[in-house]
Amino acid sequence: MASVFKRDGVWIAKWRDAAGRWRQERTACATKEEAKRFARDLEVQVERQVHGLEPLPTSSPHKTFADLAEWWWREHGKNLASHATQRASLDLHLLPALGSLPLVEVTAGKIDGALAVAERTLSAKTVNNLRTLVQGIFSLAIRREEVPLLVNPVARVPKRKVAKRLPTYLKADEVPPMLAMLEPKWRGIYAAAVYTGLRKGEILALHKSDVDLAEDTIAVGRSWERDTTKGGHADLLPIAAELKPYLALAVEGSPGKLVFPNEHGEMYRRDVKLDYVLRNALGRAGIVDGYDHRCRRCGYRQSAPDAGPRFCPTCKTRQGNRKLWPVAIPRHVRFHDLRHTTATLLLKAGVPLATVQRVLRHSDPRLTTETYGHLDVEDLRKAVDRLPAGVSLLVPAKNGRRGAPVVRKVNFGSTEGEPLIQNPLNSSGFEWRARRDLNPQPSGSKPDALSN
Repeated sequence: MASVFKRDGVWIAKWRDAAGRWRQERTACATKEEAKRFARDLEVQVERQVHGLEPLPTSSPHKTFADLAEWWWREHGKNLASHATQRASLDLHLLPALGSLPLVEVTAGKIDGALAVAERTLSAKTVNNLRTLVQGIFSLAIRREEVPLLVNPVARVPKRKVAKRLPTYLKADEVPPMLAMLEPKWRGIYAAAVYTGLRKGEILALHKSDVDLAEDTIAVGRSWERDTTKGGHADLLPIAAELKPYLALAVEGSPGKLVFPNEHGEMYRRDVKLDYVLRNALGRAGIVDGYDHRCRRCGYRQSAPDAGPRFCPTCKTRQGNRKLWPVAIPRHVRFHDLRHTTATLLLKAGVPLATVQRVLRHSDPRLTTETYGHLDVEDLRKAVDRLPAGVSLLVPAKNGRRGAPVVRKVNFGSTEGEPLIQNPLNSSGFEWRARRDLNPQPSGSKPDALSN
């Protein structure tokens, strides 16, 4: 809180600036009340600066957001596991919109406007990643006192709403044919992904010393070139019985310290096309969304759910129309989706959600629950199975006029002798039928005409 005091006959105002430092300034106020009003005005100004409503004072008036971003990159960004992605995000989406602005002008409104422009071509999740990147830049700058800020301006920028989608995964009976269609040099990598749930960088960085085949354990403590994982901690995981032969073969055939090296005995590059290899294997295994039948002569195309023989309507040979060449359209499964496959198959096998969280090594259990909670349905199944049996169905009429459906009455647990509900569909082409065993007539009474 601002205060005033008098020194050598001059009223001095004392207040805390936007960077949180105490400041003093001599005033020209004649009375204490005037000095208090002056100090309160300074407090209001600081409050507006903190919330981005007024430009900030800076000791480097010519410093721009591009300068701050380059400083962040040297100090922190280039050491991140995702440094290539972060650099591309800066260069493609943030620096063109914010780079030339002086820091005093990089307010919450300007940041939100830059994200709105990016939102025209990027998904909501990617835009949120850009927001997180700017927030990280300012957070480090505030911590190191590179900018005179007390509150991060990104705090007032709203997050974009991301639609929640169910994770993509392979079914249990799709895993063996997928592995069988892979070349031997890739098979161990994909088997490790399915049976451990490890990320790509963690698998390709595995050392032989991390695999204990005698104790059936894997020590996960590095990713790519870094001596730590995404979660920042090492973990010990069991080796599944199905995975052990793959690991034993990989360890025996590797010439160096890595379990899964490339042809030169070194670690694979980060841009290795594991998604491409996976989808080719899915196509050969018949795990597809359909087939694209193509004519190699004229380019004619026809989509179909199967690879059965089809012919080009325009190109002819002596034997007839030219046969179309079927090209599989593999299901869109990424390498990272094999991690989702691990979690999904475990949950479908009845493994508790808490155990799956430990296998995936999520530091926050809420992440596991939010991603895979929809699969923990056994308790829900017991609940919905308690609903009353029987519903009213609209079923196609076999002998109905003009193909109209027939409304069938199914009893909802009514007692014997309870009158039937009147037909609500009083129009031609519909008839109301009741099963006698579900709604019997009282003894001695005539059958209801509606039951004929």
